[in-house]
Amino acid sequence: MHRPLALAALAAFALLLAGCSTPRAADERPYSDAEIRQFSLELLSRSGLPYEDYEKIRRALLEPERRMPRSLGDRAVPPEDQAKRG
Repeated sequence: MHRPLALAALAAFALLLAGCSTPRAADERPYSDAEIRQFSLELLSRSGLPYEDYEKIRRALLEPERRMPRSLGDRAVPPEDQAKRG
């Protein structure tokens, strides 16, 4: 009598573990640029930086055309040169 009960419990436990180990479907979508910018601004407002540093970073987030160079080899193009090119 104990054997069928033990087998049923073992089967239920195996099903429980199988359900926990299955990967969930990706319900999330990629974040938009506006959502990323908003999240960055919210984190910045909680950072506790000095006002001058806060304003520099805030301006950089709000003005995407004036980005920092990604490496030392890259050179930032001044806005007046961008107007000549475009």
